[in-house]
Amino acid sequence: CIRIFFSKDEAEYAKRVLEKGGIPAFITEDHFEDLKLTDLGMLPRFRLYIEQEDIPKAARFLAKKLKKARSKKNSAS
Repeated sequence: CIRIFFSKDEAEYAKRVLEKGGIPAFITEDHFEDLKLTDLGMLPRFRLYIEQEDIPKAARFLAKKLKKARSKKNSAS
């Protein structure tokens, strides 16, 4: 697991970003026994996974995305 999200939408967005960068990813939802956490009154948790060999590629890809986002933010200021 490379990240835990408390929103399925955020987890799905992160998965799409990685997959657009050529990094296959998948999401699982945490359960207790056969119950979803929300059935127990807890916040849901969604885990984002990639293959171990894709970790360096994902780190480089996400660093580039963050750098680009920061430069857009700084140029807008």
